[in-house]
Amino acid sequence: MTKTLGTLLVVSLLSIPSIAMADDKKEVPEYLQKKYDRRVEDMKKFDKNKDGVLQAEELRESVATKFDAADINKDGVISEQERAASLDKFKSETGGAYGEALSRSQTNRIKNRYNNADKNNDGKISQEEYQAYMEKHQTNFDRDGDGVISKKEYRLDGEKLPSSYVRKLKED
Repeated sequence: MTKTLGTLLVVSLLSIPSIAMADDKKEVPEYLQKKYDRRVEDMKKFDKNKDGVLQAEELRESVATKFDAADINKDGVISEQERAASLDKFKSETGGAYGEALSRSQTNRIKNRYNNADKNNDGKISQEEYQAYMEKHQTNFDRDGDGVISKKEYRLDGEKLPSSYVRKLKED
């Protein structure tokens, strides 16, 4: 009996890698694959040293670039009018590339990002507020905690975070 149980245990442990591999090779629906492909292309824009992963410095640069693009009058603050103009510009630039529904979804994500970054709720987002919010947001990309964001981690950004990450966010 003990020998049979031991054999069963060994066989089941040996099958775990094949189950995990089968899950990795699961066919991805076309709409989801397009989203993944778009995220990888977006990532390439920020990967300045072209090593296929994002480091903290590259992410800081991307945040500064995004803030500068939204701060139209260059006063160091994104006003409500500048937010609206930034969202309109994003919609017009991405409508054809992403498709109308996805463009609308992404626009809502950016709108929520602006709202969340405005910590003091004064209708203006300072560079410090935006930087602090985005750094916290981007640390969630690094799901394995190795200090760099891989293509797989970056492309999964839009997916639901594991509950352990959600708890960590609420604690901060």
